[in-house]
Amino acid sequence: MISKILSGALLAGFMLSVAAPIVAVAADAPKTKADCKKAKDMKWDKTTKSCVKK
Repeated sequence: MISKILSGALLAGFMLSVAAPIVAVAADAPKTKADCKKAKDMKWDKTTKSCVKK
């Protein structure tokens, strides 16, 4: 029983450590069309009205 709890906690910690950088990158993405034009390797998607990678 304790081993299941411990392995679940380790798995949750690992998943959080992997997901945190992804969320940080998504938060830094340009939000406006003008900012998107300034960003390197990004383009404005008219259908979703967001900045996406080329």
